Amino acid sequence: MRDDPKELVELGYDHIAECYLSWVESQPSPRERYAAKVLDSDPASPRVLELGCGAGYPITRMLLDRGAQVVANDISARQLGLAKARCPQATFLMGDMTALSFEPASFDGVVSFFTIPHLPRAEHGAMFSKVHAWLKPGGMFVFNLSTVDEAEMYGDFLGHHMFWSSHSVEESKALVSGVGFEVVEADVLEAGDGLLDESDPDYGVKFLWIVARKRLGS
Repeated sequence: MRDDPKELVELGYDHIAECYLSWVESQPSPRERYAAKVLDSDPASPRVLELGCGAGYPITRMLLDRGAQVVANDISARQLGLAKARCPQATFLMGDMTALSFEPASFDGVVSFFTIPHLPRAEHGAMFSKVHAWLKPGGMFVFNLSTVDEAEMYGDFLGHHMFWSSHSVEESKALVSGVGFEVVEADVLEAGDGLLDESDPDYGVKFLWIVARKRLGS
């Protein structure tokens, strides 16, 4: 019987929540400097949606500390429990990001790091379209994706079975542009800025980092 990808991801992050937090705290990553691109382009006290907040570190905490009003989502109840303890000022929503619903133009910015690759890739385009609708004109969507062209990838992650899915780099960029975004930046970077030890689960893995803007007037 085939595993349900989203149940696998939910259970996986419930089981590895503390281990994942420790790993993130010790791992160098471009995520902070990409999140800063949203803040730098937004008004004072922007309303920012974070898809896949994990335990609230480092991005939820960073956004709050820089004056953002944060709505944070994660599929893992255990991860959200850790995030609430660290970032009580944020609003937290548990569940599958594809089931979220907000009014159009609800957010000044949206960030999502290491999360969309856990969705089946057939859902990526529709998710991008939802984010486009939720953003105010001129708002930024900053996120990363896998670079391997695979509909289903299963493997061990920090001791638990996990699922990932991805389009090719060019197809991912086309999907983002196709829903109406202007792709401002699109860079393929090695995980941890290439500084990871060979024992790290992300050693040698590359991610596509995208900065996309909702066009004015759209």
